[in-house]
Amino acid sequence: MQSALHSAPQDTTILAPMEKALARPVIWAFAIAALAVLQLALIWTHKPWGDEYQAALLAVEASSQAELFAWLRYEGHPPAWYWLLQALSLALPFALILPAAATLCAIIAQGVILFASPFSRSERLLLASSQYVAFEFLTISRGTSLGAALVLATLATWRSRWVWLIIAALPLVDFLFGVISGVFVILKWRERDLAWPGVGLWLAGSAFAGWSVIPAPDMVSAFDAVQTQPGPTPLIEPLMGWFMKMGSLVIPFQGGIAPQWNTQVAPIAGIAWIALLGLCWHLTKGFVWHRLMIFGFFGFTLVFSLAVYPIGLRHVMLGCLLLFASVWLQRQSERPSASETSAPWRIWLVALTLSGLATATLSTVRGFDSADRVIAEMESRDLVDKRWVALPEWRSPAIAGRSDIAFQRLGKDCLFRFVRWDHALSALASGEAFTQALEADIAAHGRGYLVSDMEFNGFDPDLIAPIVSIPRGYNGVDYHLYVIGRKTTEKPRDLPFCHSVNNPDLAGSS
Repeated sequence: MQSALHSAPQDTTILAPMEKALARPVIWAFAIAALAVLQLALIWTHKPWGDEYQAALLAVEASSQAELFAWLRYEGHPPAWYWLLQALSLALPFALILPAAATLCAIIAQGVILFASPFSRSERLLLASSQYVAFEFLTISRGTSLGAALVLATLATWRSRWVWLIIAALPLVDFLFGVISGVFVILKWRERDLAWPGVGLWLAGSAFAGWSVIPAPDMVSAFDAVQTQPGPTPLIEPLMGWFMKMGSLVIPFQGGIAPQWNTQVAPIAGIAWIALLGLCWHLTKGFVWHRLMIFGFFGFTLVFSLAVYPIGLRHVMLGCLLLFASVWLQRQSERPSASETSAPWRIWLVALTLSGLATATLSTVRGFDSADRVIAEMESRDLVDKRWVALPEWRSPAIAGRSDIAFQRLGKDCLFRFVRWDHALSALASGEAFTQALEADIAAHGRGYLVSDMEFNGFDPDLIAPIVSIPRGYNGVDYHLYVIGRKTTEKPRDLPFCHSVNNPDLAGSS
């Protein structure tokens, strides 16, 4: 592999002053140290949200690998990230598992970018501090952190036989990382650098990953679980949603003029997808197969969103990671194109870094998730040990992951700490359905307490009455606490866990 210093071009454009300063060893060392401090500070002050704790709870509370794989059939994710969390749980308390996992991924990813990439020093520093790398991939601790680290490790070992071990591992992280691994295999084929034992290992890893995500017969997707209107969703909705997500990638300061994570960048999202496609076309000039792979990846996310499930913004952005990889491989090739050293590329890097710094500031000041304040309210009101119901259920892991609280499923005599995607939320279909569900719950169990990201107004206060609302963090999730059946007495309870009730094969596992 060419050394980063040998392949990095001399910067004579907009980054020239920065490049000149970073050429001094003392300044370069200071810049690296500052980036390391920033990255570690972001990771260790980050307040994880429900999706992050969902994975941690699944990994740690599974009593065996058989049980973990049974649970993952409701998640749609292969096991690699969960294995990493399980391994860390052997040596660390639960509260440290997520930041420790993110730190390990950051060491790999940032180390590769800063010391093994074929970019100039200014480009390396900008890429490493960008919105995508420093925040989306490495601060928010999830499978994407591991996948991004493996993608960058693939690029660093591109000319080594060991690269096939990493390519084979990518499908075990996530389906879309499996797609990216397929892109790498195709590019290896185009370079006439296939290693057939490596290809066999990749096929085996892909097959195992595919087997691990075969849905359970009673699985209900998150999208279907939240449907409150009967009938199919018009195709125009996921189509327009995809374009808005694509338009939020060029300048990924999410929310735009109304900053909030995981939302479209207003007001440019509706048209900025044109700039993204133009940037992809420009940066792959002279590399037809790279261009095909980039547009093919984004096209795949569109087809998948229309035909299977609407892919989220944080998944579509993996196309930008693939674009970084394409520019990387082009830069270290024998015939680099001028496009990937051009002003659009470097202006984009500057925009990504500015977005990253702004996002890091907002997330730190506002707090990414506010579930810690929910628990503080519960403790101050002496409610932690009470009977708690969560509706919708997917906000519960952010609270359960920070406490010993187990929630009761509304309408079922069972408890949960992580979400099990095996039912639709029929109680939210209408006001009448919600009232009937609460009345049945109170009749069976007496007074209880409910946490939700929804506001329930206009109901009989003896049925459900508000206690307190917790303002949203940067992730946009509100928390509202209610008392249900306030004039009744709470009845004794000794309930099993829902995943034991619904799956006889796992009875007694909790």
